[in-house]
Amino acid sequence: MRSQKGVTMIGLIVYVASFLLIASVIGGVTSFFYGNSKLMSQEIYSSADFNKLNLYFIRESEIKGNRFKSASENTDDKIYSVEFSNGDIFTCDLDNKNLYYNNICICQDVQSFEVKEPKDPSYGKQVLSVKVNFTNRSYTTKYTMAQ
Repeated sequence: MRSQKGVTMIGLIVYVASFLLIASVIGGVTSFFYGNSKLMSQEIYSSADFNKLNLYFIRESEIKGNRFKSASENTDDKIYSVEFSNGDIFTCDLDNKNLYYNNICICQDVQSFEVKEPKDPSYGKQVLSVKVNFTNRSYTTKYTMAQ
């Protein structure tokens, strides 16, 4: 009997099949990873923008004597603005999907922005309810204005 060295047809088929199986598993895991990382980056981005908005509203609520003055909506231009008694203005431009504090852009990818003053006498102080919607997330927060 002679020893047969080399690659047989069955060995070649097994090698190619195992290579394709490993390559498809790696490709599936990679596409799943990149798809989820894109989704996570969008959520992290909207969280960071909301944190900036939250910091500006906290600053406004801590100024003594500062009050929520008015909220106005221009439906033709899709602009929603909120004004405080110290002159600071939050403006949401839904055409550009940006939210501005005075003239500084603090949030992008904003789908809607709304500020309401609940008429509940049990609060005792002025309380603002702020709702902002981004593409992937929605946030609602209440701020109590300083006396």
